Amino acid sequence: MKPAKPTYRDLEKQLAQACKILTAIQQDQVDVIAGDDRHMQLYSLKKTIDMLRQDERNFRALADADLIGIAFGDSSGNVTYINNEMLRMTGYSRADAIAGRINWENCLAPENRPETGTWLERLVNQKVVSVQEWAFLRPDGNRTPVLGTASRITSHDGAYVIIALDRTQICQAESHRWKSDQRLRMAADSLNIGVFEWNLTKDTAFWENDQMYHIFGRSRQLAPLPYSDFLEQAVDLRDKKAFAQTFSKAQHPGNVFTLTCRIHRPDSSTLSWIEISGKFYQNDSDLSLCMIGLAKDISEQKQHEQTIKKINDLLEQRVRDRTAKIQSQTERLRVLATKLGQVEQKERNRLAAVLHDHIQPLVVGARMQLWELYRKNDIGETHENAHKIEGVLEETLTELRSLTLDLSPSAILNDGLAGGVKWLVAYMQKKFAFTLKPRVEEPIDPISENICFLLFQCLKELLFNVVKHSGEDQATVSIERTQDQKIKIIVCDSGNGFDPDTFAQIQNDTASLGLFSIEERLKDIGGRMVIASAPGQGTTVTLTAPAGETDEKITPPEHRHKRRKNDKPAIRVRNTEDSIGILIVDDHKLLREGLVGLLQMEPDFEVVGEAADADTAIALAEKLEPDVVIMDVNLGEKTGMDATRQILSKNPHIKVIALSMHSEKRVINAMYHAGASVFLNKTVPSDTLIAEVRGCISDS
Repeated sequence: MKPAKPTYRDLEKQLAQACKILTAIQQDQVDVIAGDDRHMQLYSLKKTIDMLRQDERNFRALADADLIGIAFGDSSGNVTYINNEMLRMTGYSRADAIAGRINWENCLAPENRPETGTWLERLVNQKVVSVQEWAFLRPDGNRTPVLGTASRITSHDGAYVIIALDRTQICQAESHRWKSDQRLRMAADSLNIGVFEWNLTKDTAFWENDQMYHIFGRSRQLAPLPYSDFLEQAVDLRDKKAFAQTFSKAQHPGNVFTLTCRIHRPDSSTLSWIEISGKFYQNDSDLSLCMIGLAKDISEQKQHEQTIKKINDLLEQRVRDRTAKIQSQTERLRVLATKLGQVEQKERNRLAAVLHDHIQPLVVGARMQLWELYRKNDIGETHENAHKIEGVLEETLTELRSLTLDLSPSAILNDGLAGGVKWLVAYMQKKFAFTLKPRVEEPIDPISENICFLLFQCLKELLFNVVKHSGEDQATVSIERTQDQKIKIIVCDSGNGFDPDTFAQIQNDTASLGLFSIEERLKDIGGRMVIASAPGQGTTVTLTAPAGETDEKITPPEHRHKRRKNDKPAIRVRNTEDSIGILIVDDHKLLREGLVGLLQMEPDFEVVGEAADADTAIALAEKLEPDVVIMDVNLGEKTGMDATRQILSKNPHIKVIALSMHSEKRVINAMYHAGASVFLNKTVPSDTLIAEVRGCISDS
């Protein structure tokens, strides 16, 4: 059986025994020391022992502090001494150490064991194993990463010492940092951001990820660009000065730098926009100034910004143009309003002149003829003067009718836009000796009344312009209804023509009431005007407008109503010589008196009553039961149509003859729809009225 290996406590006991012997020798002055050499040897031995004691105390203090793991072992690999820190790292207990169950070879992880031989053989050969990263394989299967070394102690039994430092926290920190770095790389890659570092003192560079190479168009075979090469080779000439100045001002630890610039890429002929940002810091190892930075390609963003800027510039320009146009139109409308006032006053003056120069003389002449009748008592002269008066009144009515047609032609009321064109043909020929050749592609009706009048007025205005500016004495006009239910009017002439752009400017400057007025009125109803013209090549103007909503057509009943067998008799029960009872309804007293005088001269007519309004007419019709009611259309708030309906609802046997100055189709249809048997214009000869009164009774 091999003797037990001495421990450090055994050494301590031996050192203590040696010290006791030396002390006894000194105190008792034992005469065994002969000569000074012997004395010096003993003194040296004492000093050595003291130093060993001090070293041993220091070693104990270090081992007991548990700052690092310390263990001693023998030539068989058994651990003879181990401190608490080494026990914690290896996973063994103090009882295991006392029982001698800890063997150095079993403590090491398999990958840390030598491929050939043992650690002890390695120590024999090398004496000292340099500091290395190990891992202790604990009894529970876990591992403890350590930084350790081992050394063989010069002794007869081949003892060795092992020192180890726990790297668990360091490995955890490295793992956390590695994960953080990985997350940073992944985030940078997902955002297409390049990560780099510039050492400005040494003028070196480090590119962290592939995005840096992609952004700058370089392969990994090419070295990363330090700041000086980046500024010289990559930055566009237009941005170099600003980049260098801004970068230079920011070069101080802790400062943040951000700038955008254009760069040249070796793999592309086009420029790229990048945004570079970073923070300056001072390297602790060599105090060099460095910058950790990020680079991002923002070329696509710049393109979007430029596109948005162009769009904004375009929109702003359009807004300016539109604003200028609105301001111009506002000014033109202001001038037009003034001119319209002037035109209105001019039209008033014209109407006053017509009334003064034509109507009034005719009325005065008729009045003088009446005075002459009053003074004379000769029947022959009376008939002659009456004939003259009738002629004067006929001429007066003609003038009034002409004036009415100028203001609102009845042709357009009766026959729509096509009728208005026919009227214009005659009007232009009569007034200007101008030939108008129409072409109307039927059907163009129905057209809203308002739209119809507007198109008529626009067409009339266009023809006036042709007469005034073209130098021609003829033109063509065509009207058609398009498939999208719009009315299209085309006016063509072969005259002087003009430059539409120049004319538009003249319109702006002069605020003409011509084409501009037509264009604005058409815009209000969703229409448009297109002009095609050139100097010396004539002019074609196309007007387009929606047909508009129209009222349902009223189909008039038969000209006269037929009496049914059960109807009330047309006249009251009289003798055969009894006359026809007539009720006259008109809001003009003079006209009522004239009708009374005219009708009373007929032997079979009897005017049974007069009414100036609808309510009176309804009451008298029920009370007097006339055979015929001569009904005016315009009676105030309640019209002739209203009165006719109420009278006939109670007395259906009564015949109503509508008598009006209106000749519009809609008015005629409305009266027929109310129940009138006959519609006559007030300008018809008296014989026609008398015949219609007798006719409606005889038809009953």
